[in-house]
Amino acid sequence: MRKNMMLSYALALSVVFIWSVTFVSTKILLEYLSPTEILFYRYVIAYLLFFAAGPKVLWPRSFRDEAKFALAGFLGVTLYFLCENFALLYSTASNVSLLVSTAPMLTGLVAHFMTKNEKITANFIYGCVFGLAGVFLIVFNGHFLLELNPVGDLLAMIAALSFAFYSIIIRDFNYSSYSAAVITRKTFFYSLVTLIPLLFTPLFDWEPEVLMRGEVMGHLFFLGLFASALCFLFWNKVIWELGAVRANNLIYLLPPMSMASAAVILNEKITLLAAGGGLLILLGVYLSQKRVPDPGKDPEHLEPAENI
Repeated sequence: MRKNMMLSYALALSVVFIWSVTFVSTKILLEYLSPTEILFYRYVIAYLLFFAAGPKVLWPRSFRDEAKFALAGFLGVTLYFLCENFALLYSTASNVSLLVSTAPMLTGLVAHFMTKNEKITANFIYGCVFGLAGVFLIVFNGHFLLELNPVGDLLAMIAALSFAFYSIIIRDFNYSSYSAAVITRKTFFYSLVTLIPLLFTPLFDWEPEVLMRGEVMGHLFFLGLFASALCFLFWNKVIWELGAVRANNLIYLLPPMSMASAAVILNEKITLLAAGGGLLILLGVYLSQKRVPDPGKDPEHLEPAENI
């Protein structure tokens, strides 16, 4: 059990690190593609990779399970990324970053009312306080001016809340019936289904010649393979092992990892305030991981489903 726990933390940190550097690829791709196009192509690549790994039809086993897959795909991929990307059009990057970082706190609130064994604890509250304070210091970095932009800020909050509900749905899947690979593949499939209507709107522009650019395909492949296929596969495993609350609390590490990546890749300076924010986040994550109730499911007592 302890070995599984350590492996889960290693996977979680790897995922958070990859997600922390995706802003570079996304920023470059936005020069050529719209947010909707990036999202669609990214998950087409991710889904095709899963299909290539296990080229067989995954027939529905029950209407209830398929409905959960569809809801997870819509909430965790389509709604989350669209709200986050379009929030940036109506609000500041600082506001969006701070509000999306409330996802761990919202996950705890949702889990408290929707689950029997992931209740809010004192350490969770302390962890959220320190974590959000650290995120605030990193995001605003001395420029303490919070501008209210109702539309954009609301979209950012919807993004955070949608990821919280997604995490609870994934947590409740029975891994003795479905492998993490099957869950991730089905989730991606339904996310693409929910994106199809947008392909016939002004939000999507068919320009095949843009995809022929090596730079564009390179970054799309990175987002599809690493940031989507592998990261969601590993993150779903992490949610199963640690529970939705403990897993999502590790998302607080995104800002300091992004800060460190920017310092190494873009030679951006790390200020004392930002460094202090990073330390507060580490403290918050440490507190949030202590004495949190187990998710109530011990994978070692279940036979894992056959991988695709």
